[in-house]
Amino acid sequence: MLELASAEATVLAGARLAEALEGGDAIALIGDLGAGKTTFVAGLVSALGGGAAASPTFSLVNEYRNGRLRVWHVDLYRLEREAELPELGLDDIIGDRRGVVLIEWADKFDVMPPDHLRIELTHDGDGRRLVATGTGPRGTALARVLGSA
Repeated sequence: MLELASAEATVLAGARLAEALEGGDAIALIGDLGAGKTTFVAGLVSALGGGAAASPTFSLVNEYRNGRLRVWHVDLYRLEREAELPELGLDDIIGDRRGVVLIEWADKFDVMPPDHLRIELTHDGDGRRLVATGTGPRGTALARVLGSA
């Protein structure tokens, strides 16, 4: 578990993970509104050289192509039914070796591949906490980068 005392610490955690990412990696981002999911992604995208990241809450998928790896940033918050998932093109981007996929609200539907990194962010008055859990060999290796397994 990481204690994140500020938004800047959340950005830095995303940047730390970015250094270890490889094409095909998949990351589930879990947490309430305001927990820091998009802030974490912003640090990751910036560290990869992809520019400034914005929340895909209304676009559902943002793609960043200018960095070391492509990043597909997906937000499932507004989806109400599993039948809406095919419109996002997840089958094409999950596992794509050209980049990584980060899915906010990934616990809403069964969309993650068997081997992925699960990042759970929580917040209270004292800051945020990040718990990273790997669900397979690659996900476990990435969790170790963040000090978890």
